[in-house]
Amino acid sequence: MKQKYLILFSLSGLIICLDQLTKLWVRANVPEGSQTPWLSWVWLTHHRNKGFALSFIQNLPPAIQNLFFIAVPAFALFLIILIFIKLRDNQMLTSLALTSILGGAVGNMIDRFEVGPVLDVFELRAGSSASTPFNIADIAIIVGVGIVFINTLIQQRAEKKS
Repeated sequence: MKQKYLILFSLSGLIICLDQLTKLWVRANVPEGSQTPWLSWVWLTHHRNKGFALSFIQNLPPAIQNLFFIAVPAFALFLIILIFIKLRDNQMLTSLALTSILGGAVGNMIDRFEVGPVLDVFELRAGSSASTPFNIADIAIIVGVGIVFINTLIQQRAEKKS
């Protein structure tokens, strides 16, 4: 099996499992709508995100939200898989990034199909400031996008030196 496919199946599977296990644990142990300190600056929360991508579009009409919930993730997954298939074997950073994005997208899509809103389980706090609630899937997507960005910068610098 090609190394890029091993990365795809193992890392995306790990992301999906960690995401779903943390959500399962929070559903069982943290009352809905509440937050509880976990680490000094990380809180566990039981927040139903009816919006999209860190609560984006939460205030739009349900018909538009439903379009986003179905069309955008389906299109993104299609593109990720298409790009992944076309990757060369030596493009490991890109494989890692796409796998991370894919695992995160699937993790949140499972919530959408099972219960509707995505369960966000973490919140960062510093003093009286708090982040938007998020979950493992969100972290994976953000890390994947960050890797794509960094990898693009690295490739651009390499091309300038050549």
